[in-house]
Amino acid sequence: MSIKKFAKYLIFLSDLLAMNMALLFIFWLRYRSGIAHETYDPGRNFWHFGQLAVLLSLAATGYFFFKGLYRDWSLHSRAVQVAVVSRDVTLFCLLVLAVTSGSYLLDALRHGRLYTALTAPHILVILTYWGIVLLAVNGLRLAAQTFVRFLLSRGAGQDRLLILGATEAGERIRSELESAPELGWKAVGFVDENPALRGQNFSGLPVLGKYADLPELVRTYRPAGIIISHESSSHNEILRVVSYVAEFPITIFIVPDLYDAASGHFKTNAVHGIALKELFPEHMPGWEADLKRIMDITASVFGMIVTSPALALLPILIRLDSPGPALYSQERIGQYGRRFRLYKFRTMRTDAEAAGPQWASKKDPRITNLGRFLRKTRLDELPQFWNVLRGDMSLVGPRPEREHFINQLRHEVPLYLRRLKMKPGLTGWAQVKHQYDSNIEDVKTKVLFDLWYFENMSVPLDIMILLRTVWVVFTGKGAH
Repeated sequence: MSIKKFAKYLIFLSDLLAMNMALLFIFWLRYRSGIAHETYDPGRNFWHFGQLAVLLSLAATGYFFFKGLYRDWSLHSRAVQVAVVSRDVTLFCLLVLAVTSGSYLLDALRHGRLYTALTAPHILVILTYWGIVLLAVNGLRLAAQTFVRFLLSRGAGQDRLLILGATEAGERIRSELESAPELGWKAVGFVDENPALRGQNFSGLPVLGKYADLPELVRTYRPAGIIISHESSSHNEILRVVSYVAEFPITIFIVPDLYDAASGHFKTNAVHGIALKELFPEHMPGWEADLKRIMDITASVFGMIVTSPALALLPILIRLDSPGPALYSQERIGQYGRRFRLYKFRTMRTDAEAAGPQWASKKDPRITNLGRFLRKTRLDELPQFWNVLRGDMSLVGPRPEREHFINQLRHEVPLYLRRLKMKPGLTGWAQVKHQYDSNIEDVKTKVLFDLWYFENMSVPLDIMILLRTVWVVFTGKGAH
């Protein structure tokens, strides 16, 4: 288990402990102390407390999950974390108050007897619960993270980094990383375009190669990120670096001097502790990504059930329309370059690619009569519900492409490989906004749509795209 995953589990357990500590104290305060309740209530025993504890624990951790409080906090200061957690804890306490006492308070207010509902003991209980939850959640979280930072400072679970630029700026970054081991980063080497430095040591670390060597270096050293440290004002240079590593699950940082070169083009996050900016951060919070996966599983199962008549009938019609198998499978490249088998209903003749891989044209003679209908309504994609259920694909994302075309397009279309940062989709923003690819210009247009989706991806946007896709399927109007 990685140290970051361990930290998330530890924070989750600390939240459970904090919520139950607060509830136990309030239980004592209301029903045992005699301070905040008129009489001692022996009817309220541990069984009642246990039931409420389970319910509140599930509600609190579920609420914290959907508010994104189980994210990776390593790039944020403690002050930022305390502020965000305090806000969401306060909202949760208000939600608990609304659920448990909302109707009672409204009834008292409607009859002009609010003073009977908000007595001093009730106010004491409410404020005490809020205060204990606030202090306990923040305090135990900080204690858990202090323990994790202690482990990181001893070298446990540190992430590897490559520094681009064997320069004075690169040396400063290496020194700052070395002086702050609790951040969990460890530089393993430099990458520089100067061939004379290859194999030499710089600032105590080896110069491992040049930019073009980055794919091999990433495979060899498995860094969690790279830092572009040298001063440059060239957008093309930054994009060149990005193109070398876009297919890998790593984080890219730049020094503030490079921020102006990238401003207006990339979203950035400040990195706590060291003067760096994160390039192309994850645009969907962890909790929302988890919710997206839950939607994928639920919708793919539901989709296979609802479309089961079509899944049974279409193979028969395809075989009657043209000779050959009804189901077609092909190796595609998924998220971060992972290969998988994509399934779809066959819409072309079996000898369609006898001359090699090629794009389908608008009136492609290789497409069968039934295939034209299937493509227009997107019914040929129905078997990919299985790919979504397996986790090879998502409901919404860029369409997966073959390695042959990726190797061609990565050199012709700027930022094409950014698509590999996302899990490929059954449908996507590009699919509802544009037609099937028939040439390089179509690909360039769809890449722009895919990058826009990457910058704005969210569950509400996914729902909107799915609704538009349903409209395409039922109307047969195709994409605009």
